[in-house]
Amino acid sequence: MKLILSISLLILLTAILPAQTEMNSFTSTGSGYATSTINDYQSLGINPANLGWKRNGHSMNIGFFEFGGSIFSEALTKKQIFNDLYGNPISLDYEGKVDAANAFTDTRTIGRASVLLAGFSYQDEDIGGFAFNIRERFIWHSLLNENAADYLFLGYNDMYFDSTAFENGDEVGYSTDPQKATSLYDGSDNHMLMYTEFNFGYGRKVITKDNINWYLGINVKYLIGQAMARFYQNESGELLANSALSPGFGVDFEGNGVYDGSINKLEGSGLKTVGNGFGFDIGTSLEIKQKLRIGLAVNDIGHIKWKKNVYEGWDGTIWRIDTPGISNYNIFEEGQLINTDNGPPPTDSTIVGISDLKLALPMHFRGGISYTFNEYIEAGIDTYIPLGEKVPGVFESPVFSIGARANPADWVQLSIGIVNGGKFGTNVPLGITFYPLRNDKNTWEIGIATRDMITLFKQNNPTVSFAFGFLRFSFGNKNGSIN
Repeated sequence: MKLILSISLLILLTAILPAQTEMNSFTSTGSGYATSTINDYQSLGINPANLGWKRNGHSMNIGFFEFGGSIFSEALTKKQIFNDLYGNPISLDYEGKVDAANAFTDTRTIGRASVLLAGFSYQDEDIGGFAFNIRERFIWHSLLNENAADYLFLGYNDMYFDSTAFENGDEVGYSTDPQKATSLYDGSDNHMLMYTEFNFGYGRKVITKDNINWYLGINVKYLIGQAMARFYQNESGELLANSALSPGFGVDFEGNGVYDGSINKLEGSGLKTVGNGFGFDIGTSLEIKQKLRIGLAVNDIGHIKWKKNVYEGWDGTIWRIDTPGISNYNIFEEGQLINTDNGPPPTDSTIVGISDLKLALPMHFRGGISYTFNEYIEAGIDTYIPLGEKVPGVFESPVFSIGARANPADWVQLSIGIVNGGKFGTNVPLGITFYPLRNDKNTWEIGIATRDMITLFKQNNPTVSFAFGFLRFSFGNKNGSIN
């Protein structure tokens, strides 16, 4: 089924890029908690209520090109990620392909990337805080069952395709006993989401009483979609397979087993817009005696309507494949799609082009508590819980974390934590932020963090990640600071 394995391939393809698991900024990635503490333009997408108070006493904050990313893989070792993806990829022989198929069978590849292109915030004690940012997001999840992994790496050399022929000089494989996609790919679960978001947020203090401050906030976002893909079965066994991909991904579904139907075709190259939509986040924070903070938020309420290059797949018999499988882990270098088809269209097609598809955003709840012991030590806990329907970009299960931040000197902050859940194991994040400039009028921050320091000392089930920022500035005389 062309759609199914092309989606799987795309998710593996993007594994070359690092991606972030849950945090949006280098200042919070290392500690593992953010909902009750992260502030200014960085709070958009986490908890907009935190715009109601000043992080460091400065009224204005601005930042550019902050990046965070991680990839967790049960299939690849740390050495394979660095050498075979980032370095000089190997060329797999038949035995190597068999080993690769076995490695990717029933194992997960999970990753997220977030790039903040620009962010700005202005916060005032009386009128509240305003913030704006532009952020690129990339999210994926890959889980292949045995058949999907075999077809990806072995192609028509897999025993399922027990007959071969030549068409226009190219070898293709056929199955003389084709099976339904729902049975062949049972247990596979793949989804991907890529979009640009324009965030506008506002938060302010609404109640002050007896050393207790209560804040509310909202963030509205406009979304431009570049890619969406999903393939999985719901609880009732119904096959859900869709994609809407920008021409820059180089995927063309035309051919055997595909019927264009009423599709709005988008030609060309590059990352073009194939969908757009709106969303919003709502949050609240409670501060007690400027020591204890509690934050709650529901984020990504909304949808994207995919309008270009939208395809839909359904259950059908899998009978043909036209490649021998990929020969290494570097999908960019390989440059071939693995296609399995049904046909002929339209009555027996497993894929059809449709005019549009409206899908919800990966809505989720975030909650956190933090406590400031003194000017040197702060600690906190956080939780992330997926809400709503299962859509591209959603986590498979809740994520929990605990961490601490330390300020041993005015020019540096250290952070460490423990994160568990989301079906990516247990991670130990670590971060460091430097302050080359820090006074009453201006602050300059430079930071770097890793999602899992344990990966530095192990090979299997690695979480290869980093987050960094070096153009983050604060301005304005300090007054009314709570930190």
